Amino acid sequence: MERSVRLAVPAAPGAFSRTALASLQGMSKATADAGIAPPNPIEETGARQVMDGNAMVIVSGPDGRIREVSEKFLHATGYRREELLGMIAERLYADEGGVLRAEIRETTGQGRIWSGAPQVRAANGHLLGTRCVIVPVLEPDGRSRRNVALHLELTGARLTQMEHMIASAFNKMREAVYVVDPATQYLCFMNDFALHEQGWSLGEIGTRTMADTDYHAEKQVIDDLFRMVESDGKGSALFQSDHGARTCEAQAYAITTETGHQRILLILRDISLQAKAERDRKELLAVITHELRTPLTSIKGALELLKAGAVGALSEQANSLVTIAANNSERMLGLIRDILDMEEIGQDSFEIESEPVDLSALVRNAIEAHRGYGAHLGVSFIDGGTAPGVFVLAEPVRLAQVLSNLLSNAAKVTAPGGTIEIWASREAGCGVIYVRDHGPGIPLQLRDKLFSRFTKSEAPNRSRVSGSGLGLSIVKTIVEKLDGEISFSTETGKGTTFRVALPSL
Repeated sequence: MERSVRLAVPAAPGAFSRTALASLQGMSKATADAGIAPPNPIEETGARQVMDGNAMVIVSGPDGRIREVSEKFLHATGYRREELLGMIAERLYADEGGVLRAEIRETTGQGRIWSGAPQVRAANGHLLGTRCVIVPVLEPDGRSRRNVALHLELTGARLTQMEHMIASAFNKMREAVYVVDPATQYLCFMNDFALHEQGWSLGEIGTRTMADTDYHAEKQVIDDLFRMVESDGKGSALFQSDHGARTCEAQAYAITTETGHQRILLILRDISLQAKAERDRKELLAVITHELRTPLTSIKGALELLKAGAVGALSEQANSLVTIAANNSERMLGLIRDILDMEEIGQDSFEIESEPVDLSALVRNAIEAHRGYGAHLGVSFIDGGTAPGVFVLAEPVRLAQVLSNLLSNAAKVTAPGGTIEIWASREAGCGVIYVRDHGPGIPLQLRDKLFSRFTKSEAPNRSRVSGSGLGLSIVKTIVEKLDGEISFSTETGKGTTFRVALPSL
């Protein structure tokens, strides 16, 4: 009775027919148990049925070299038959360190079926996900005659599932999403929002270009955007669309499909509401600048004149009230300055005009500029040992603003008669500035959020003018705009040291 090999096409990815596996292995095992060699015609008939089927099959000899390969395998991987014949079969698998090869040989060498999910390396270098079963065919004495490796490609199924998931995600977006073939300019994909916006059906996608959409008037903007993608891999633009008089934001990215084709992913969103909110915000800042700061400055000036006795001596009670009013007006002016600073440096359009800065001169000027403030609080600023000849590339005014904030903060927490040290040095290619106080240290609960907006300590403030809580956030932003880093070390009861590191020249 002849034995034949039957290979049933699996109903689901990764599920091979038990009949096929039993037939393949049973053909060798039964004859081996009987102590006779299987008739070659029968074996060849079974092998040919496998080779002519729909499976991706490799047949290798006892030495592990490929003896035969199915047309399906050649078609899926892109190899020519002559490229594979004689190759060690396991070299086709992505196998770091040879672990997979050792496992396959150990299992099949014991006459057992090996199964797994190796990635097969195609001729173009891409990896194909597979479900694989390797069936050993043995000689009567138990030695290996050949191994038959059956592969079921999972890449296509997985790709289809992934494409479906990605399309579903895009279809939930409230922005128009397009995928464009840059070679032909034809659309490859549109999400539901884009289809609804254009009034198109799914069947129209492959026959249309961006020039056919309602954004045809912005063709130059989109063409420029695509050129940015071609050179940089991504691009973005803002434009006023004639379609509905909207403000639109466009973002584009270069993407590569699983099959190696180049595409451009284009996302268009209507930001008219955000643009209006931005205009409203700027108008509010203008109100703060002109309608609040100007009268507050006048009020503060008038209060200072009263304190100075411009209209005669004040009683002790009146002087106390005027002092409270002056301090609060100064606090409000400081808050306005900080808000405007935060607004200015937080803009994408904010530019730093850097130039070489001598840190020794910067430290010297900072000490001199704060001498009066220190005298007012009964503290002094000293140079803690600045190294000469340390230069950094920075904007002098903004860097001076950083030091001013750090020095004034240090003075506020230093007891009368105390000193604040400031110095600069060169460290590992950086110009580094240190500011050290000998105050109470930063409370534990504030250390992780010290540079966040509106972070303020509850510790007593000797300046009697409460800060806005924006100062250190502004400092950090400026330092980062200068391509630098700011950090601190602190110890309760002993003080705090701030460290500003900037690239040196």
